[in-house]
Amino acid sequence: MTDLSAIPAAAASKPAIAPAKEPFSRRMMPWLLLAPVFAVMAFAFVAPLLVFLEYSFWRFEYGKLIEDFTFDTYVEFLTDPYFHTIVYDTLKMALITTLCSVAVGYPLAYALWRITRPGLQKWFGLIIFSPILVSVVVRSYGWTVLLADQGPVNWFLQVVLHLPEPVRLVFNLTGVVISLTHVFLPFVVFPIYSTMTRLDPTLREAAMDLGAGWWTTFRRVTFPLTLPGLLAGAQISFTLALGAFVTPQLLGGGRVLVLPLQVFQATTDINWPLAAVGGIALLVLAMITVAVSNRLLRYSEV
Repeated sequence: MTDLSAIPAAAASKPAIAPAKEPFSRRMMPWLLLAPVFAVMAFAFVAPLLVFLEYSFWRFEYGKLIEDFTFDTYVEFLTDPYFHTIVYDTLKMALITTLCSVAVGYPLAYALWRITRPGLQKWFGLIIFSPILVSVVVRSYGWTVLLADQGPVNWFLQVVLHLPEPVRLVFNLTGVVISLTHVFLPFVVFPIYSTMTRLDPTLREAAMDLGAGWWTTFRRVTFPLTLPGLLAGAQISFTLALGAFVTPQLLGGGRVLVLPLQVFQATTDINWPLAAVGGIALLVLAMITVAVSNRLLRYSEV
């Protein structure tokens, strides 16, 4: 008679069969599919950055470019108070724009999430998305008309609020922030709205069943769970504001000096080393922003 107790031991003593190795062509398929993207990025992004980096070590003297390896432009950029002011104004504009975008965008995202009629929700989302569909030049000129001293906004402030004189809203930082906040709203609203749509409704119901009111439920349940979307939207808004060029040029009226304008001016003057250093400074600021926001995102998800 066969000893059944010996069968598992015999089976266990057999060596495990190694999984079959994937064919080489199958392992290479993802890389082949990604190759066109890598090629475009290398040609359109990496190569220009390397050329820019090379230009940053040249010298510009008496309207001529001198192909000489030097750190003079970096030293000038890091020590000249004029460039310190430009960097400070750039960060200030980006920070204020981000704060305004978040302050307006979060309530809009919450309202969009709480709308129960799908048709109305779609139209509301289209209105929020509409600034991206308009050319940046047309949008900037439109805000110039609206915010002018004799424009509709100042008319409303004088007629309704009875202000004695028009408020200066254009050709300064105020007009630039208003226009940038308008165009960056979709980049803030939709990441927040996306996190809200993934919330478990039973969490809010449980909080209310335990006696929490609307504000307590929002403060302790809804807001902490939507914080990743809020940080993602703020990151997008800040990095886009760092590189804003047309809006500060048109609505700033030459009074809002930011790094993109400095890079453009240096390029038109054929001062490519200074333009390259300014572009690298913008890239470094954007990379620092992304690194800090990614760290905050990891903390918010814990």
